[in-house]
Amino acid sequence: MAHVFITDRWLKNDDKGNPPTAAMRRSLANSRDPMKAKVPEKHRTTVYGRFGRWRCRWYVTDQTGRRKERSRTFARLADAESFQAAMEDDIRRGRYHDPRLGRRTFAQLAAEWVASKVNVKASTLKRYRRELRVYVLPKWGGMAVCDITTRDIQKWVSLLPKGGYPAELPSGRKPRALKPRTIRSVVRIVMGGVLDHAVDEGCITANPMGKVVTPRTADEDDDMVFLTIPEVEKLADAAGERNPLDALIIRWQAYTGMRIGETFALQVRDLDLQRHRARVRHTWTDGEDGLTLGTPKSGKARTIVFPQFLLEEVKALCHGMDGERFVFRAPRGGALSMNNWRSRSWTPALRHAGMENDGVRIHDLRHTYASIVIAAGCDVKTLQSQLGHASATITLDTYARLWPERLDEIADAVGRARSTGLAADRRGDAVIG
Repeated sequence: MAHVFITDRWLKNDDKGNPPTAAMRRSLANSRDPMKAKVPEKHRTTVYGRFGRWRCRWYVTDQTGRRKERSRTFARLADAESFQAAMEDDIRRGRYHDPRLGRRTFAQLAAEWVASKVNVKASTLKRYRRELRVYVLPKWGGMAVCDITTRDIQKWVSLLPKGGYPAELPSGRKPRALKPRTIRSVVRIVMGGVLDHAVDEGCITANPMGKVVTPRTADEDDDMVFLTIPEVEKLADAAGERNPLDALIIRWQAYTGMRIGETFALQVRDLDLQRHRARVRHTWTDGEDGLTLGTPKSGKARTIVFPQFLLEEVKALCHGMDGERFVFRAPRGGALSMNNWRSRSWTPALRHAGMENDGVRIHDLRHTYASIVIAAGCDVKTLQSQLGHASATITLDTYARLWPERLDEIADAVGRARSTGLAADRRGDAVIG
């Protein structure tokens, strides 16, 4: 049972253990100046007449499991009793938080939250650290977490799409307007994650992020670019004029749907050339220590299929190479750098193909693949497997609008099934007759 104890800080028992009389208590209660009340010295404490008279005491268990006393002082008994009732109710219902913990700064809790992310990929952790450093901590780092309100967060969020927010940037750079997807990551995932951690640690009773409104991301698919097959070929040909390998990489991306980091991590031993299969076991992860080989985004390996028309070029890349070599590799045989390839090959190819202003990203080749196979009749589960999504829900959420409307087909199928069933029933009756 949760208990908050109220003690009188001004009155005490005398040396013989006798408590103050009712008359003494009435005199003290009715006196504006406690020093003039009819209370003998032997019943006065050392703090008699000073500070608040009534103290509420309760016990909490800290993060180390130790039991500690907490207290709050009031001038009036009625106020102490109201606090007692409210506090005991909060403790019973699990809403209590230690006011001292609430004074911890957002930056302190952010460091703990980042340290707790032991199961996220290095690239994800790097993004969390960057978004905290650049966008979140400049505004919230020094604040006590209990002082952060929904209203204040909402005001800050309203600045993010405009660029007028505090940020830690290199000298001379101004904050840029953030896109809805970035805002969602900064606000919901990063800042919201730290505040969830604050709730778990007992620093606050509820996450003030709950009712914050962020820019809509429902139209995120408007950011996707779906190339036509002629556009893919035009872009690949433009890249191939500089380096035939670049043309193959673009076609591989558009006709397999692999992530670019997975493609550059593909090793010769991962290919089954006879069956046109590739085992996706690794991806390049950009972590705190630079690029490292890690598991794919879903955390699991998968097998994908690539089309016959890519076979001869891929086979030529693998000829005479041991299994550890990368399929798509730099001129000296090492791994390709995603950033270097983007600047030296991808961007010039877009420019040469006249597509530099179309907003086409490397990742859009993956979206293009999805659009091609959906148009060809691919089902959700097969596409999920090929793309390496953690669930079919992600695949549907991303590409639902690409599946054609099939209500008329369903109605026609029901009609055919009914006709077949009725015809079979009539044949049965005829035989019995």
